Amino acid sequence: MRKLLRMFAPPPAGLHKTVSHIAQEINACIGCNECLLACPALSEPITIDVLNHATVHGPITESVAHFARSCYQCGACVPPCPVGLHRDAMMLWLKIRLLQE
Repeated sequence: MRKLLRMFAPPPAGLHKTVSHIAQEINACIGCNECLLACPALSEPITIDVLNHATVHGPITESVAHFARSCYQCGACVPPCPVGLHRDAMMLWLKIRLLQE
């Protein structure tokens, strides 16, 4: 039975950006908050600076953790970015950090 279930299990999802790519995108962020203004999952005010800092190496506050758990990777944050960054990929890295803690 397990063998049968494994046959139909989806392959594990891979991350398409490395942590160094994410760090480069964070460094390219101009801090305009347009991505957060477009986000339907944001329920508490968070600045992009706090979110950027927590994404790769900074402390994850409870409000950032709540936001990361609420994010459902819809991609609404990507089109409004004037620099063309992928906040959705950054959020995935933040979610990974949360799982590791």
